[in-house]
Amino acid sequence: MRYFLSRCKWYFHMLWMFAKMSMLSQLEYRLNFIAFSAVELGYMIIKLLYLVIVMHTGVTVGSLTPDMVMMFIGTYIFMTGIWMMFRGINELPYKVLHGEMDLLMTKPGSLQFLQTFGQFNFGLTIPNVTAGLILIVISWRRVHIPVTLINIAGFTLYLMLGIVLTYGFILIPTLLIFWVTSIGGVSNMIIATWELNNMPMQLYNKYLRAAGTYLLPIFLITNWPGQFLFRQLSLLESVWGVFFPLLLLVLSRIMWKQAFRRYTSANG
Repeated sequence: MRYFLSRCKWYFHMLWMFAKMSMLSQLEYRLNFIAFSAVELGYMIIKLLYLVIVMHTGVTVGSLTPDMVMMFIGTYIFMTGIWMMFRGINELPYKVLHGEMDLLMTKPGSLQFLQTFGQFNFGLTIPNVTAGLILIVISWRRVHIPVTLINIAGFTLYLMLGIVLTYGFILIPTLLIFWVTSIGGVSNMIIATWELNNMPMQLYNKYLRAAGTYLLPIFLITNWPGQFLFRQLSLLESVWGVFFPLLLLVLSRIMWKQAFRRYTSANG
């Protein structure tokens, strides 16, 4: 037990150091950092047009009022920022194809951890995460949701599970690079699927909602935190929202081990 806690402490320390070094390295080129943030801010404003239309027209989405819809859009923007943050995953195909993981293999600790959490892209992350949190707070207040320990804990739990799901959702398709030479088509399909989350799942018909909940559970990422607050989750959905992200995390670990057996270093 003491060894386990010691390793956890080491990994949390390394995570903090990776985040700190990533921020410092990006701030060395402040103009680039500002430019990336400005471009992402522009894209985010486009995303907010959905919310402007909903708020202006007063249209409801199923049983959701415009103020409730704001919660889902805020969560979507927040999670998009988390997606952008995983720079290490996005750079994995290049390193695999060019045999540039040799040096990383000599480092202590989990290779998966070092690669996927070794670099963060804060220039693209900060605008989305900040705007998403602001929308979540505004929606929370306008819907008059009680600020109780249960509500905060439940929302935070599903938000964290959404981050775990996002990690697995982008890592597993990326690992296909160990078997093929290009994953451009897969990446485009994942991005298109991700965009289904820019509005609440109630917008879609029951078949697409079922597919996005159980077949390819993309809706769990941005819908479950808000659904919990609005008491719209069944017992089955509540359990599934906890079970599947943890299952996907285990599957991503298994696939990583299988994939890396096929890695060819720069020395052949």
